Amino acid sequence: MNFLDSVNEELKKAVEEGWAALKESAQSGRLRLKLHNLNREAEKRFREIGGIVYESERLHREDPLKSPELQRLVAEIRQIEAETEALREELKKLKGKEPSVPK
Repeated sequence: MNFLDSVNEELKKAVEEGWAALKESAQSGRLRLKLHNLNREAEKRFREIGGIVYESERLHREDPLKSPELQRLVAEIRQIEAETEALREELKKLKGKEPSVPK
């Protein structure tokens, strides 16, 4: 192998390594954005729950915990928590992985 071939191989390898790292960074960014959006959705549900509890107290209604709407919101929050945990695990695996280098 001559010098020029060697340089070309090294350049090709560097480009492949850079491309792999870029793809993994993009995937990490997408996961972080999904986590952020899920957290915002959970916060929205918590605000709705607070509104239900406040209105129940203000209007002297029965126990707000028996409200079907509140139960639905709690179930949605639990679903969001499960999705968030799965995304965190995926992100954790991605962070622990060395950048893949095509051979």
